[in-house]
Amino acid sequence: MVSGVAANFQEFTGMLQTATTDKSSPMQENGSLPDASEPPQAEDRFQMLKEAIDSLPITTGITISDIHGKIVYVNAAEAEMHGYGPGELLGKNASVLAPRNLENSSPPLNLAKIGLWRRECLNIRKNGTEFPVQLSSIALRHAAGAGCLGLVTACDDITGRKDSEELIEYLAYYDTVTGLPNRVLLMDRLHQALALAQREGRVVAVLFLDLDNFKDVNDTQGHEVGDKFLKEVAKRLSGCMRECDTLARIGGDEFVLLLTSVLDEDGAASAARQVLSLFSQPIQIEGQQFYSSASIGIALYPDDGQDAESLLKCADAAMYHAKDEGKSNCQFFSCQINNRIMRRVSLENSMRQGIAQQEFSVHYQPQWNMENARLTGVEALLRWHGAEFGCVAPGEFIPIAEKSGLIFELGEMVLRTACLQAREWASAGHGDLKMAVNISGRQFRQPDFLQTVARIIRETGVAPGSLELEFTESVIMEKADKNIAGLRALKEMGVRLSIDDFGTGYSCLSYLKHFPIDTIKIDRSFIADIDRDNDDAAITEAIICMAHSLKLRVIAEGVENGRQMHYLRQHNCDEVQGFYLARPMPAAELTGFLESSRRESAPIRCMHEEMESRLSCQCAFPFP
Repeated sequence: MVSGVAANFQEFTGMLQTATTDKSSPMQENGSLPDASEPPQAEDRFQMLKEAIDSLPITTGITISDIHGKIVYVNAAEAEMHGYGPGELLGKNASVLAPRNLENSSPPLNLAKIGLWRRECLNIRKNGTEFPVQLSSIALRHAAGAGCLGLVTACDDITGRKDSEELIEYLAYYDTVTGLPNRVLLMDRLHQALALAQREGRVVAVLFLDLDNFKDVNDTQGHEVGDKFLKEVAKRLSGCMRECDTLARIGGDEFVLLLTSVLDEDGAASAARQVLSLFSQPIQIEGQQFYSSASIGIALYPDDGQDAESLLKCADAAMYHAKDEGKSNCQFFSCQINNRIMRRVSLENSMRQGIAQQEFSVHYQPQWNMENARLTGVEALLRWHGAEFGCVAPGEFIPIAEKSGLIFELGEMVLRTACLQAREWASAGHGDLKMAVNISGRQFRQPDFLQTVARIIRETGVAPGSLELEFTESVIMEKADKNIAGLRALKEMGVRLSIDDFGTGYSCLSYLKHFPIDTIKIDRSFIADIDRDNDDAAITEAIICMAHSLKLRVIAEGVENGRQMHYLRQHNCDEVQGFYLARPMPAAELTGFLESSRRESAPIRCMHEEMESRLSCQCAFPFP
């Protein structure tokens, strides 16, 4: 029982027992109601008991039935609960309150021999609707203990409780946005699927799906549209699932498809391709069309993992491999992927220790003026020599720093170190040397980025005009309107600005003229083949011409031979840097060169014109 009556139910039935077994009680052994021939005091006694029950401030229904199941008493709460009027149930069989399939249900033992009988079941209202109830019944016995007079049943409507239990269960096992199983339910079903597959020698495939551009939709359209987007994706994915499979959303824009009916790798690949084809058509939301794609990682039991956790981890790793391969594709897990991920995790852990142990340093690569062969500046480049991995290439550890958030601490360290070094060189008489520092996209998007730059300039005492911040083309073009304001704020500090890796992003020339940029840096991918590839040569020449028309200086990076130098000089590139001229070097080494260069001057000397036709150029820079 749920109510207060339940706590005293047996005491209450004891009172009924006394009333019904007394020879003056109005309830006879046959369960009939009293007639007028009974002594008035007995009728008054029963009426008093009835009034007492009816006056209790409870919602619990009370029913008394005789040994044949005929109802001889119901309180108002019981009648109202089942949709009947006062007295309408009297004389009916108690089975009228139970659905037809439960009409003949009976307690497992003789009621005369058992105590309180509790159960949950369904009752039925007068209008035919069923609802869950908690029933508690106890037999009414003769005072002498011989036989049973009838049954007293207390009934509580537990619809609210059941709804709450269902809601709690739903929240525990299902995603509230899409209605799909969540990670908890997925893992439970995956455990069951693997146990069955192990017994039957079957294959289980786990497809880990990540939407490629959901963040753009969510950020630009808001979370309400984002949720509708996810619902539509879930609807499409559900449409291609078999009944024996499971589709789950495990967070954000990540979905997992558990396939228990595939035969082999080809079957899993076919299923993945079918899923990818679902994104060929745009998603309609509130009259707008949104195009999306997905990256899918596939892991198979038993080849890739023997347990649920390992299998899901492998599928997740394969999904990131699909992302790296250009998105909108599917990739299987492999040992090579696992080794790469393990190395990435180890590198990240080692990087955290390396920051604390000051294993990171800044090297400087000279930049040269093509007209007078003078050293005009340096680019600050982060280097890492770790105790565990030795020298790690920036191309490997910088992306890890970006994803892990370590780039914030490392980026600020590079900027501060470079500013301190620039001030030191300026104090030594090299005040015209500019210091170029790369700024990552995550740094630039930090809300306090401008304040951080201003604080470092103030604390290091560097001349703002000697500092040049480099941003990649894709970074400044993302939310270009907003970034223009940030770049202008940097210009107001007196800082020089440069677009790095120009030509590799997706810049719009109409925006370019609004950016307060001083320099464009041609990406090394175009420089590498300018002496052999006509397309790269044409792109390089076009970039130089465009920049000069906008009154911007041009610097080419990645110069590695004299032929490249010759071409760039012929087409009026302003500055160059690369291994052909000088490799990045520690500050002390470059300081020594600066001191020697103040005492010597060596202009560019090119061979005679007829030799230029052979694409051979001897460039006698002071520091080869």
